[in-house]
Amino acid sequence: MDKQITYRTIINELELFANSEAKIAEVLRAEEPSTPWFINALIVMSAWLSVLFLVLFFLLFIPETDSFIPLGLILIFATVYLQFVKTKTNSFFLNQLVLPFNLTGQIFFIVGIVIEENIETAALVAFFMALVLIVIYRDSILRFLSVLLATIALLVLCYEFKMYEAVHLLIVLMAAATIWYWITEAKHLSNEIMVELYEPLRYGFVIALQLLLLLSILPKSQFIPPITWWFSSLGLTVLLLALEYYLLQINFVSVVKCYAIFAGTILLALLLYQAPGIIASIILLLLAFQRGNRVLMGIAIIFLTVFFVAYYYHLNITLLMKSITLISAGACLLILRFVSQQVLEGGEQ
Repeated sequence: MDKQITYRTIINELELFANSEAKIAEVLRAEEPSTPWFINALIVMSAWLSVLFLVLFFLLFIPETDSFIPLGLILIFATVYLQFVKTKTNSFFLNQLVLPFNLTGQIFFIVGIVIEENIETAALVAFFMALVLIVIYRDSILRFLSVLLATIALLVLCYEFKMYEAVHLLIVLMAAATIWYWITEAKHLSNEIMVELYEPLRYGFVIALQLLLLLSILPKSQFIPPITWWFSSLGLTVLLLALEYYLLQINFVSVVKCYAIFAGTILLALLLYQAPGIIASIILLLLAFQRGNRVLMGIAIIFLTVFFVAYYYHLNITLLMKSITLISAGACLLILRFVSQQVLEGGEQ
């Protein structure tokens, strides 16, 4: 009897192993071997170094500038095709190799248009090329860089056509796109098309907005046109009030607290009417707290510090007035923080 039980147990175990063998094989095939980080770092360095040597070869042995445009187009089309192949092979080295080749092709193509035509045509072509690559090139880094390229191209067009005040419209539109993109995260993640674009574009909008606002703290020179920055401050303040209204509505805050927050925001905007970068950083801080995103919070704090230091440095008043201004701005921020804590506690209750 013992032997029969033992035999039956062995047979059951063999049958169980036979049934689960296929599943185990599938799991083992699906599991990718982890590569050490220093190996990945060496692969990235080798890919970028190979592109550097290729660029030097082109510059040394192809001195004709009229070859830049076709050479750039060849690199762009070839890398788009290789990127499509990469999605099937899932090669890490190919991924790191294709990206710098594509960026090199863009540089050659844009520089060739500047030499052959003019900078306005190059900026317009660069803008549309960035939009196309955002859609067809499935790489988060390139999509992020394409947002910055499109923003720089629009900024160059505003500068070349001497439409300096159009920068305010560009800043307000970028801030509105940033708010909309971060607030409606759930809709983007549930959309099959937008889910791939969400991660690179949301940080691309943030960095592009702050790079535009860096113009407000740069020292005056012949390359920096005179811009009345309180227009941007006004537009960003309206967006900040709209964002606060939205957040207060979803947290069911009382009317008295809403009025107190709006009054503090308007007072802060009046004190910082020449510092739109600070207002934009406050918008990013609100979005970071609302979404619970530490990366965005770190970006906002870094730029807020930079803009505050620049604001203090460029104040053309006495040290006493500078101190009073900073104390007032700090007091307003502390009041907003206290009220925000009360709002969050009330929303949780």
